[in-house]
Amino acid sequence: MQTTRRPRVKRPAAQLNTVQLARGFAALAVVAYHPQSTEVKYFSGTNILPEFLGRGLSGVDLFFVISGFVMVLTTRGKHGTPRQVGKFVWNRFFRIYPTYWVYSLALLPVLFLAPAFINSSQGGQIDILSSFLLLPTEILPLLLVAWTLTIEVWFYVVFAVVLFLPERMLVSALAVWFALLVIVNWAGPISANPYLELPTNAMAIEFILGGVAALLFRHVNRVVAAVLAVTGIVVLLSFGATTPADLYAGPGLDRPLTLGVGFALLLLAATALEHRRGIGALSRLTVLGDMFYSVYLCHVLVLAVTGRVWLTIAGSFAANPIMVAGWWVVTLAAVLTVGYLSYRLIERPVMTVAHRWRAAVFHEKDTGSPAGATSLLVSERSLS
Repeated sequence: MQTTRRPRVKRPAAQLNTVQLARGFAALAVVAYHPQSTEVKYFSGTNILPEFLGRGLSGVDLFFVISGFVMVLTTRGKHGTPRQVGKFVWNRFFRIYPTYWVYSLALLPVLFLAPAFINSSQGGQIDILSSFLLLPTEILPLLLVAWTLTIEVWFYVVFAVVLFLPERMLVSALAVWFALLVIVNWAGPISANPYLELPTNAMAIEFILGGVAALLFRHVNRVVAAVLAVTGIVVLLSFGATTPADLYAGPGLDRPLTLGVGFALLLLAATALEHRRGIGALSRLTVLGDMFYSVYLCHVLVLAVTGRVWLTIAGSFAANPIMVAGWWVVTLAAVLTVGYLSYRLIERPVMTVAHRWRAAVFHEKDTGSPAGATSLLVSERSLS
């Protein structure tokens, strides 16, 4: 008698590695953007970097979309109780602040001994308290890239409030938040006190779009995922545009409704495909996502150091395009090396200690994982 074999179905992975890969890509995109300003400052007359690297600034948009995705996904079933809200705030505080403070403290001696090297575009002005607490201010923070963390912390504050609501109200809460941002920014970004600009910053729409993707990815089949991926790429290439000014001042609606939508569609497609089929050997590259935060924090500092080293040693090679290209390779390797060491020696130990303290404070059973990973979710070791 002939028997019919059932088709083998690949079991979904224990965590969504595509999210980690996306984080690694976003970090590398931002790293690719900042050398353009470094090139002008330290490699005058030998500009070899292609202009398309300027689009790397959109890595910030991808960061925000991923953040919304992770926040919604890792809090499923954890709504409506002060204890869960407290654990959420605890996780986010230790995810952002301790590692950031290490880099900020490292810059304090530079601020006092050579203030011209810090925020020279604004006359070296620094609000130290606001920088360390990531509070909104009209002055750039001590660590240049930290202005995005101020927006990220605001996301966390709003989402912590949302967590007090029953989970059945999550979609409604995100819809109301989205509608308010659209209404407020309909005529363009608001220019006002920083404490008013931050809540009305339309970049929060990207966070919301990422949250929606987290709610949908399990319900998307492979055909739809492919269509979404193509649509996302078309949106990004056709409509997405970035400038530093629209980020610092608040972008209005154009940016989140183009770049945000494009990246949200791609993330939705990628996670849906992984949920059904996995990503195979690509999962080995997730270390780039693991160390994305350290890479993000350190890369501008590494670029400045390597740029000054080049000025010191270049000599007659300063105008040699091949030597300059080789130095950029060395610089990228230095960024990744410092980022990895920072992840292993600072970021990961901090999260391990934070997990242990959280288990004691909230009287939870310690699973033995420094990350508190949950089945079919992104590991909490990499929350952003």
